[in-house]
Amino acid sequence: MSDSQRPEVIYRCPVCFSRENDVYLFRAGEIYYCVKCSFTGSEAQLHDFYADLRKKYKWIQKRLVLEDQRKL
Repeated sequence: MSDSQRPEVIYRCPVCFSRENDVYLFRAGEIYYCVKCSFTGSEAQLHDFYADLRKKYKWIQKRLVLEDQRKL
């Protein structure tokens, strides 16, 4: 698949998403920006923010009982 046929990836604003809002980012060249919170950043910065968000939701799919919490 060539670059012209690749579908465009839609990113969510990491700042708004961490505040439980779901806002899509707009793209101007290589820079992404949010119209709600005025976040601007490159794709590499977005991936860094997303890595931090993954830490926040790491245990969301697993039920932790009291014994598991004590082990942590």
